[in-house]
Amino acid sequence: MLPKAHIILGAIFSLIAFYFFHLTIIEAGLIFLSSVLIDFDHYMFGAVRNKTLNLKKLYFWHKNLGSSHKPMFHIFHSLEFLLLILILSFYYHFFLFILIGMVFHSILDLIDLIKRKAINCREFSLIRFLILRKKYPKKYF
Repeated sequence: MLPKAHIILGAIFSLIAFYFFHLTIIEAGLIFLSSVLIDFDHYMFGAVRNKTLNLKKLYFWHKNLGSSHKPMFHIFHSLEFLLLILILSFYYHFFLFILIGMVFHSILDLIDLIKRKAINCREFSLIRFLILRKKYPKKYF
């Protein structure tokens, strides 16, 4: 899903949570920011893969990948990272709102991947990625 869609849907979701669950502006802001900034791992992956920090080049590279490439691993989208945020939310209240935003984002991504029939383009688990990475080429594509 493109960043614009995540920004719009994240804003709508945050506003709904703000009004219906009587959240503070900071709590709703954490939901919004985490629902958008989770995609920073796409930038990190592309920067390492393409050896450039140019955001515009990386955006178009990622957008033009299509749905036939080998699975990519994005650390912030992994089940293990979500589990870490869940555990932290038991100790620090604000992590609960970060978790809500990240889960909302992940659900949107999952719906989009299923709709585009591209579910095999993303690896959802760090453990599975580490086990299976030997079957992928060194450059991972």
